[in-house]
Amino acid sequence: MKLVTYASNGTTRLGALHDAMVIDILQAIKAYLGGTGKGGTVGSDFPSDMLSFLQGGDQTKKSVEEAVDWVIVHEKDEFTLPLSQVILRAPIMNPSKVIGIGLNYADHCREQNIPLPESVLILAKFPSSIIGPEENITWGSGMSQEVDYEAELGVIMGREAFKINPQDAWDYVGGYTIINDVSARDVQFADGQWVRGKSFDTFCPMGPYMATPDEIQDPNNLNIKTRLNDTVVQDSNTSEMVFKIPEIISFISKSITLMPGDVLSTGTPDGVGYFHDPKLLLKPGDVIEIEIDGLGLLRNPVV
Repeated sequence: MKLVTYASNGTTRLGALHDAMVIDILQAIKAYLGGTGKGGTVGSDFPSDMLSFLQGGDQTKKSVEEAVDWVIVHEKDEFTLPLSQVILRAPIMNPSKVIGIGLNYADHCREQNIPLPESVLILAKFPSSIIGPEENITWGSGMSQEVDYEAELGVIMGREAFKINPQDAWDYVGGYTIINDVSARDVQFADGQWVRGKSFDTFCPMGPYMATPDEIQDPNNLNIKTRLNDTVVQDSNTSEMVFKIPEIISFISKSITLMPGDVLSTGTPDGVGYFHDPKLLLKPGDVIEIEIDGLGLLRNPVV
């Protein structure tokens, strides 16, 4: 499934993408249970947002899959809206943690002429920095003069994970999305640690949807591309990751409990603006677009 968080008529809801339509999951579930003879009702505690969906576990996912398939097969258009009539938000707006992975692409290390890291380098990005597709990236002019883009594959956790072995890690993934790890380089390097420079409000664009694992055949072999004002500035593949997704999950979970909905931003390839000559940094009026195979396009204006 391709799941979205969307706004319509002043409310924010959980939906599923099908072609150019959005299926209202809560309404679809109610109708499915009543219209198929399965019986049962949907209580007020049934997941109405992405976080509660992920917290709901396998049975909740199964029920949603069945209801979405029922709407599609039986063409239940009364539970759908054209994508053009809704506003997409970040797929998950309220994770407990956003954890970034630094220097995790071999080509990104090569462009800096530095050795590959010997172990996973993690950093924090505050959830308050999250925005959705088409929302504005912005910052105070006095806060930074060197704001950069970073295309990244986002991994959204589907189960609580603590002390997980790499071979078991795939079972804990809830889905995948696109993240732009926007970074104020001057703040990042001046501070000596990276949290503040990567956590300004609006510095974590995410979306346009979360694809469940069955949608992505091999997350460690996906083309990843960034365009700045229609010019390609990053063009790589997730196969360039130094540490693959199972290694990342296992490493973090040895000391930090990962909760359903937690977001892992798995690193960026070469081509970031700071290492262009001359530097290619974000400025008001720019438009930044990121595409990853199977995950759509994340577009954000800079104001």
